[in-house]
Amino acid sequence: MARHLPGGDTEQAETTAQRVIAWYNARLVDARRNSGRHTPDVVAEWRTARDQAVDDLNRLETTDPDETVQIALTYAARLKELQAT
Repeated sequence: MARHLPGGDTEQAETTAQRVIAWYNARLVDARRNSGRHTPDVVAEWRTARDQAVDDLNRLETTDPDETVQIALTYAARLKELQAT
């Protein structure tokens, strides 16, 4: 179980969310450069997921410790999933 350490959880959540955002941004750039390579539905899913990650990253400024840990865990799992694809 994750422990909440002042600054530590927030930094981890920020870093992980930023890495997820970067993954989606790279895919979106590729989709723009290689039109037709990905279906519009896939590109829309990436854009929506990226936008949600940006929103969650911004929310970290005001989240309580439990919510911060939850965001960190969510994006750590998502990053692991994305890197496996």
